[in-house]
Amino acid sequence: MSAIAIAKKDFQDAVRSRGLIALTVIFVLFTVAGAYIGTQVAGLLGDEAGDTLDLIIGLQTPASFLVPIIALLIGYGAVAGERESGSLKFLLGLPHTRQDVVLGKVLGRTGVVAVSILIGFIAGMIAIFAFTGSFSPVEYAIFTLLTIALGFVYVCIGVGLSAMTKSTTRAAVGAFGLLALFWILWSVLAQLLLYLTSGSVFPEPPIPGWYVAFLSLPPGPAYGSALGAILDEGGLAVASTYEGQGLVEGGIPIVAEPWFGFVLLAAWAFVPLALGLLRFDRVDL
Repeated sequence: MSAIAIAKKDFQDAVRSRGLIALTVIFVLFTVAGAYIGTQVAGLLGDEAGDTLDLIIGLQTPASFLVPIIALLIGYGAVAGERESGSLKFLLGLPHTRQDVVLGKVLGRTGVVAVSILIGFIAGMIAIFAFTGSFSPVEYAIFTLLTIALGFVYVCIGVGLSAMTKSTTRAAVGAFGLLALFWILWSVLAQLLLYLTSGSVFPEPPIPGWYVAFLSLPPGPAYGSALGAILDEGGLAVASTYEGQGLVEGGIPIVAEPWFGFVLLAAWAFVPLALGLLRFDRVDL
């Protein structure tokens, strides 16, 4: 219960700040603009208005960029900020354990991200109905819940890094260094490994299964895979680029299968959080 108490306090502090309002406005603008652009693109392709799944496909990539930034901004200072200010010693002077503090911060800050996403996506739902005249609540609810799950993953990463470090500066460098790794360096590393193993920078048939698996590992592609598994839309997964044409040597590896996206998301959430807890339990404040 101590973790719940910390989470409630953390969430209430966020509600009273302007940060939650700013995040909510961002998500409202993001979803409404995305719904409008999606319908315009559908019109250019010959459809009168895209259906809910078409619009989800259009929103998935921007969401995989926007949500991590917001979640890491909220999460990286959760524990390190308390250490810098000295308030962490006061907090631990109450009947709270270090584990309570870390888990409470994760729950409270995930709640902040979730509220922002929910309000923003409700606005998007209204926009989709207004622009298309039709709406699939089940598909959109799945998309919303999995987007919240992506936010939870990055909050765990941010709080885990925050628990490992003594300063918010180091936590911020670590958090946004990970974003650079996932968004830029990961694909560069994949091309480098491909070059070392095949002598070519660009994949040529038959494409090695490890290459597709490696590209599927980061949280963003895992989010797309999970969405594709639930919505039965293979185009959301990295493997779909190669699967339909049978270009992958030996078939699609299990790591790149859509359902495995849930396993990867769980790993990206709980491994950094566990490492942060282990480190936080051993350090002197």
